[in-house]
Amino acid sequence: MKILKKSLSILLVLTMLLSCLGSASAANVMTKEQWDKYWSDTDEISAAVTMFPGDNETERYVAWYSDNAEGYVELTSTKGTEKIDAQAKQTAQGDYRLCAVLKELEEGEYTYKCVSGDFTSDSYTFSVEAGNDFTALFVTDIHVSQDKNDSPVDTSGETAFRYNQTLEAAYNKALNQGNTLDLIVSAGDQASGGYRKEFVGLSSPSYMKSIPFAISVGNHDRKSVDYKYYTFLPNETDNTFRSYIGTDYYFTQGNALFLVYDSNNSSMHGHYDFTKEAVEANPDAKWIIAVMHHDLYGGREPELDTENALLKLLWTPIFDKFGIDLCLYGHSHFHTISNVIHNNKTVESLVDRDSVTDPKGTIYMATGSINNTADPTREDGSEHPLGENAAHSYLAEDAMYSLLQFSDDSLAIKCYTVDGDEEFDSLTITKTTQEGGHKYSSSKFFLLPLIFFVSRIVNVINNIDMYERYVDQGYDVSLGEGLVGTKLFG
Repeated sequence: MKILKKSLSILLVLTMLLSCLGSASAANVMTKEQWDKYWSDTDEISAAVTMFPGDNETERYVAWYSDNAEGYVELTSTKGTEKIDAQAKQTAQGDYRLCAVLKELEEGEYTYKCVSGDFTSDSYTFSVEAGNDFTALFVTDIHVSQDKNDSPVDTSGETAFRYNQTLEAAYNKALNQGNTLDLIVSAGDQASGGYRKEFVGLSSPSYMKSIPFAISVGNHDRKSVDYKYYTFLPNETDNTFRSYIGTDYYFTQGNALFLVYDSNNSSMHGHYDFTKEAVEANPDAKWIIAVMHHDLYGGREPELDTENALLKLLWTPIFDKFGIDLCLYGHSHFHTISNVIHNNKTVESLVDRDSVTDPKGTIYMATGSINNTADPTREDGSEHPLGENAAHSYLAEDAMYSLLQFSDDSLAIKCYTVDGDEEFDSLTITKTTQEGGHKYSSSKFFLLPLIFFVSRIVNVINNIDMYERYVDQGYDVSLGEGLVGTKLFG
């Protein structure tokens, strides 16, 4: 019997490895014609299976749509097979989004299937690795679009294909460097209209079913309500002044703490409380990474200068207070990396530098869009002006991505175009202690009570505006619950 069990275990491991190799190989050679066939042949439920991060690297959230409110994930490892029941939330369309939380995962390979009613998904493979060395893919403004450029033909599949090409390029780049792709981090505007079909397209690449996808809500994602039903995320804050479709959440990977914010929500009191709670719950985190949608220091869009000035006033005191190492964002569709910023000022220049040790503040990074790439020149033919606190930039009408390689003491950022093979930008951050060079203070911190009050009022007004927009679109939403918080409206 022991010999039989050992043989079955070896067979399972070999099967998983072959599955991984087969999936990678198929994705590596997928042409547009192959993608079109996959897109037309795959039903919505299968396409929308998605893996989100759990509380840490030993957890995964697996979500899928279903006509039934009950379902489970069948999880297989060398220890055997188990069924993990799913929780459900009803969508705006009347069906369900199910999610099973895979907990206490040990290092190794796993396969899973999603089961609900008459539906059984394909088998998907993922791996769990412990330790502080891991590689994350950073993308933003993916913009899977149902009607790109006002097309009368549905473009969800076409724009999902471009995202698949991005994942394929990043996966292969990491593999060629001797690394695995362990996490995908997206800084908002995954969708253009916020439609369910766009989120289905977002999830359709095979990588989205095997690599945890850390999503943040952008201004385009909230144009409709479907983001709210699409996501299942760990450690979500339930503060009073959250927005209707999203909120802040956090998770850890290795010795890195990821704080993912809804930057559409201007209520800084809630963001402050969330950050304090997350940082205090993870005192051993060496790297603290913020993820949000709105660009603060990139510049490039003068018409956004007033908005950015306000956002800096709101966000930087919190990042200074809690020693954020790196803030990842998008929105502008331009690639920039800032100088080291503290108290809304440059405290160390990174111009013409590719490394920094123990920076005494936060570094802010934006990168370009996948499907809505920015024109390098303005209408008058001039270049988009760079923000005064920006150190690195890259002006090109290219889809871009970045690999973040974490280790005990360093974070190496390497940036690429989807269609290119060479780095166009890089920066390595080294910390010789857990704190690095952070000052953990801000001369503007005394202004926070006033900022909290004003931003809360602004957020209530914004949420009422979004509520009216959703009602006009025909959605059945409640002003009192979820939109601006049950504590405010009873």
